[in-house]
Amino acid sequence: MVDRLMQRMDRHLFSTKYFHGTMKSANLSIRAWALIQNFAPLNPWTVKHKGHVSSFERINGFQYHENWLQNLLISGSLGGLRTGPPNPL
Repeated sequence: MVDRLMQRMDRHLFSTKYFHGTMKSANLSIRAWALIQNFAPLNPWTVKHKGHVSSFERINGFQYHENWLQNLLISGSLGGLRTGPPNPL
């Protein structure tokens, strides 16, 4: 299973000519690719026979919204959570 994901990632990196720019832009590129892999609709056979719409739904057992793109936006928003250092007063 991991080999399949790594092969897809390798194809993505090859098609984008690997990394250009800063580490931040490279990190954002890989994160965006991973999010799309988790939330993009699965093939029609899987949806019809197993009832799963995306990898996220298969693993977690629920979905936020019927539309896969809405699921992606909701889960990627962090609900306003900030992970940086607190602002000095």
